[in-house]
Amino acid sequence: MHPSSRLKMQAFRDVYLTGSATQCRVLDVGSMAHELQDTYRPLFDGPGYDYVGLDLDPGPNVDIVPADPYQWSEIPDRSFDAVITGQMLEHNPYFWITLAEITRVTKPGGLVCTIAPSGGFTHRYPLDCWRFFPDAASAMFGYVGLEMVEAYVEEKDPLKAVSTLWADMLAIGRKGDVDEGQQAALDQRLAAIVATRPAAALGVELPPTGPAISRYQHMVATMPAVAVVPAAGGVAAPSRGLIGAMKRHLPQRLKDAAKQLLGTTRGAPQG
Repeated sequence: MHPSSRLKMQAFRDVYLTGSATQCRVLDVGSMAHELQDTYRPLFDGPGYDYVGLDLDPGPNVDIVPADPYQWSEIPDRSFDAVITGQMLEHNPYFWITLAEITRVTKPGGLVCTIAPSGGFTHRYPLDCWRFFPDAASAMFGYVGLEMVEAYVEEKDPLKAVSTLWADMLAIGRKGDVDEGQQAALDQRLAAIVATRPAAALGVELPPTGPAISRYQHMVATMPAVAVVPAAGGVAAPSRGLIGAMKRHLPQRLKDAAKQLLGTTRGAPQG
């Protein structure tokens, strides 16, 4: 877990969980310390917290390993005050099913905090499936019946004191207080989502490429090289070689834009 992720989770704890009159039960989904990396456990080591780590395999910082990765029969309904997860959703091929289970085990009025990247390089543990952009938070929380509290996607900034390479999404949701009828309807919805889980785990082999990819690679390889020339106002613009390639391969509405850009490059100062 990278430092900016830890700081985001610390901010969540400080703002939403600190000062509770009763002990706060916290479930960390995807808690294993991979390659001796730091975890969120130290943030919840105090007497005000009961921290439980869940992951798919036994290992450092793991307290519960569910028999079914997408249906946690070991955990009763509505049993945690807060459920947290960081740097897990991108590795989860069916993250919406896991979010349904997260919602199920959260108490009414309880909070869910998710941190996941919108950028960064491919990193498979053992899969790397997703990146999460600004609208992801409202979409995924709405799907499982959580109320939106906060959502934020960090922009990359090499000048910040902590790395922002991953451009993390931080999303905080709340499970609403509902009456018995609404609770029953929510339980049925969550169970229906969980029921869509696959019978077998997704393989870890990379998907195969084929003739379409080979054709694409040939097309790119035979295009003119992209050069950048100075443009008016000091803004870099593509060279005429690229404009020609664009005109050959793009639909008419983009060809018009290419012609306009070509007009800009023609007026660029030479030197």
